[in-house]
Amino acid sequence: MTTGTSRLAGKVAIITGGGQGIGAAIAEACAREGARVLITGRTQGKLDDVAHRITAAGGTCTPFVATAGDRVQSLATVERAMADWGRLDVLVNNAHSFTDYLPLTDPKMEENCKVDFQSAFFGSLQLMQLCHPHMVEQGGGSIINFGSSYGIRCEPGFLAYAASKEAIRTLTRTAAKEWGPQGIRVNTILPSAMSPKALWYLEESKTYDAELSKVAIGRFGKPGDIAPTAVFLASDESAYVTGQTIGVDGGSTML
Repeated sequence: MTTGTSRLAGKVAIITGGGQGIGAAIAEACAREGARVLITGRTQGKLDDVAHRITAAGGTCTPFVATAGDRVQSLATVERAMADWGRLDVLVNNAHSFTDYLPLTDPKMEENCKVDFQSAFFGSLQLMQLCHPHMVEQGGGSIINFGSSYGIRCEPGFLAYAASKEAIRTLTRTAAKEWGPQGIRVNTILPSAMSPKALWYLEESKTYDAELSKVAIGRFGKPGDIAPTAVFLASDESAYVTGQTIGVDGGSTML
């Protein structure tokens, strides 16, 4: 790439949900630092656009259509990365379906929980399990999972989303303890970056100002605000960091 300091030179990264938003920003940032990246998502055109930006700037990127939580497609994702580059150093579990606002009394709540857990929790678990033997064979790796401040704040109407994100934090800490001796680090980022759907919800629910007031820095985040922390966790600079939850949300959640 034309810029960067090669902090991830020689590394291979799988980034789910890489066709837009936070995932795309992380993919581009990792590629700028020398990583070869494989991005997944459900829409070929979005993935191709990100891959084009990366390759046009001199980076290496493979777009690969896959849905988070589908084990067959998760296996194909890992097999493609290994076939292309023969190693796996970084896994970024960013993809997650987001169910709409729903009160606890709604009979659809159980189904919403199943949807969110399948894409977020099981999607992360599947790829972690599939990447594990390759990371062990090469002596280690870094896994970056994504939680949410909603899992800590427990906002009304978002049980399915919040519960699945808290489950991911438990997954992170458990894997960090089990896999630490094998050189595999696992951490969770709690991001805050405005997506079109998030912005729509804040405006529709008339909670924009209320939510903004919770952000210590005084502004909502952008995808580019999240990417530097992901690069740090993917790099050897964070070699002694594992099992942690790192809020990159302008101070809306302080652990």
